[in-house]
Amino acid sequence: MQFPIRLALLLRPTVKIGILLAVGFSVLAFVSTPFLLSEISDHYDISLGAASLIGVFQLGGFVVTSWGAGRWLQPRGWVFVTSLGAAAAANLASAALPAFAALVALRLLSGFALGLVAWYGWVQAFGDSRRMDDVAVTGPMVGLVAAPLVSVLLTAGGARLVFASLAAVSLIPLAFGYRSAVDHLPRTTTRNRAVPAARILLICLGLFTLGGSSVFVFAVVLGTGNAAMSVTVIAIGFSLNALVAIPAVRWKAPRKIPSPPMAAAAACLILVATSTQPWLFFSALVAWGFFFWLAIPGVFEVLASRSRYPEERAGDAQAVMAAGRAGGPLMGGLLIDGLGTTALGIAGAGLVLISAIGVFTVRNVAPPLQDARSTTSTP
Repeated sequence: MQFPIRLALLLRPTVKIGILLAVGFSVLAFVSTPFLLSEISDHYDISLGAASLIGVFQLGGFVVTSWGAGRWLQPRGWVFVTSLGAAAAANLASAALPAFAALVALRLLSGFALGLVAWYGWVQAFGDSRRMDDVAVTGPMVGLVAAPLVSVLLTAGGARLVFASLAAVSLIPLAFGYRSAVDHLPRTTTRNRAVPAARILLICLGLFTLGGSSVFVFAVVLGTGNAAMSVTVIAIGFSLNALVAIPAVRWKAPRKIPSPPMAAAAACLILVATSTQPWLFFSALVAWGFFFWLAIPGVFEVLASRSRYPEERAGDAQAVMAAGRAGGPLMGGLLIDGLGTTALGIAGAGLVLISAIGVFTVRNVAPPLQDARSTTSTP
């Protein structure tokens, strides 16, 4: 974690370093899951579909707390401390590799904690573009070192060492500033329904992340199996995937037509799932990061312009994307165990392609709303 600390200091972030480190820790925790699936499957002598439950429940817990925290909590320091303490406890207990049912429950607790951390971090940035940039870029920055780090830990000590290291790293942010800059969140008693065009776009976002995560979470399994690559090389691919995401996130050119990069992402998925050529698998894995982050802001722009209340649809978009990521590991595991990797690639890429067609159709059929033209906020 020293690299993110020094980089954060160098960039003089507007969000407190402890909070950025906590957001970075959540990225590290999620990146570790693809590397753990084979290890968990072998240790407990279970199928990949069953092993994927550690990711499903962790993401499910993340969805619940990231969605509900803003409705029931205020961003107080005790929330931050309790969340990281719960994450440390969950990972330390996971390092003992208890009965599989207990491990799944512990990953759910980890997901609850990670959701609170993500909410606490994004609350600091709400309404400020500079702060939002600081929080948003934390993911790709940490992603550069996360996969190689997890790969080294897995090789050195297996899943036990990975979980133990996550427990230790989760406490590092507490040594830095983390007091919330937001004193109070306003409560709303009414909520406006999304218009039909916005609802279709939200469904497309859910399908996009469902299809993507169903393949991406098994990238290590697919790479070591179909392409006969080492875990270390695949970890480098994960790092480059995060690296190319940075210019995609920062892309300043107009992104009014997001469907082409979405279709390109679908092509990357089917190559990751089916390729037996290491160079082709590696290239597709890296390119996926670029096309995903090139497409998502464009879809957000279309959603904002087709919504009467873009600020409410912003939360809806994050919720449906998180739900898609939660369902992806289970879908992918069942397909790999039942029909094989080719079926996984077709299903995952198919969902992404359907979402691209849906976004393209709404963009061309539904005109921008007058209310949305006057707003500058995007999800």
